[in-house]
Amino acid sequence: MSNKRPTLSLSLLRKIFIAANIRRWNDQATPVEFIELDKQAHKIVIAYFLAYFEIIEHKKEVDFHRLILQFCYEFFERIILTDIKPPVFHRLSEKHNKELVDFVCNELSSDLSSFAFFDEMREYLYGNINNIEKEILKASHYYASKWEFDIIYNFNPKMYDVENIKSIIDSQVESFYSLAGIRNLVLYHNIREVIGMFGQLRFQKRWSQTPRIPATSVLGHTLVVALVAFLLGYDLKCCRTMQINHFFCGLFHDLPEILTRDIISPIKRGVEGLDKFIKQIEDELVSEKILTKIPKEIAVAIVYFIQDEFANRYKDSNGEVRIFSSGDEILQKFNDDESNAIFGEFLKYCDHLSAFLEAKISIAHGISSPELVEGAKALEYKYNSKVIKDIDLGVFYREFGN
Repeated sequence: MSNKRPTLSLSLLRKIFIAANIRRWNDQATPVEFIELDKQAHKIVIAYFLAYFEIIEHKKEVDFHRLILQFCYEFFERIILTDIKPPVFHRLSEKHNKELVDFVCNELSSDLSSFAFFDEMREYLYGNINNIEKEILKASHYYASKWEFDIIYNFNPKMYDVENIKSIIDSQVESFYSLAGIRNLVLYHNIREVIGMFGQLRFQKRWSQTPRIPATSVLGHTLVVALVAFLLGYDLKCCRTMQINHFFCGLFHDLPEILTRDIISPIKRGVEGLDKFIKQIEDELVSEKILTKIPKEIAVAIVYFIQDEFANRYKDSNGEVRIFSSGDEILQKFNDDESNAIFGEFLKYCDHLSAFLEAKISIAHGISSPELVEGAKALEYKYNSKVIKDIDLGVFYREFGN
């Protein structure tokens, strides 16, 4: 029996990377470049925290699978409507939203129509779906924008219209004070600091020793890994909980790099025992600087995502983490919501696919180096025949850029 192509297309992967080329606030004097892919990653990180605060403090039921899907709908729309400035977009949406949504869905039809969620995406973007997850995403969007603009404002508060923009953004965030997480962000330094630390990952560039276009950040990279893992999960027939875990494990897997920076693999592997020692330092710093500053429920969840991030694991009936060497066994025996499983080998594949795309896209743009060429070749050799559950995952490596 021949292997099947993934539903996730090369075309959609290229569109996702378009967000790494979209510069935000390009009509303002900014001390650093703000990139759309990074903003979107920061937004969903904030949404994760806000969702948990609703669960903890307001005893609300939040569907994380729905939160991820609705985030994807908004993200895909943003990629297509990239050239419209937010104030203009909001005015257009008031009178011509249906036409804009139809345009977006037509542009994405060839990439997304085979996914079961495509019709729901259209209804969501029409504005026909309202729920707590949508409210959380809207608040996260405004807070991520505020985080960016506070940097711009402090850099040059006397520029034209910045006072007005700051006032508008602040009032947008204030309109969501009913959410427990927004109140915590405003009132408590520790929570605000942790969210800010995640934001700082946008300033750490990947492949820092070689020029690239686009120069993707650590934060942007984690979102690509999360999206790839989530979307390929439909082909692997992952259960809802495994899909949720894969998305957030992808999103948080580089969390220690806030504290240690991106230590490249040759350095880790080049000195005997160094990799293990670095991991120990990372665990200690993450515990001290992040986990002690957030509610226990969120800390426990994040630890499960980032500890042995590429191990195949599940939780037994006592909540103990069990690690398996076989990824096939995870999919066959623990692909159910109760097992809370993570297919770590698959996440490693997604992590490497993101790195492969970063290298190949830069080379296609004419910015190359021996590190990029050799890195891409090594990953292509490693994964060009990769198959999981009759899904041909090597196709991206064989066909991208050829």
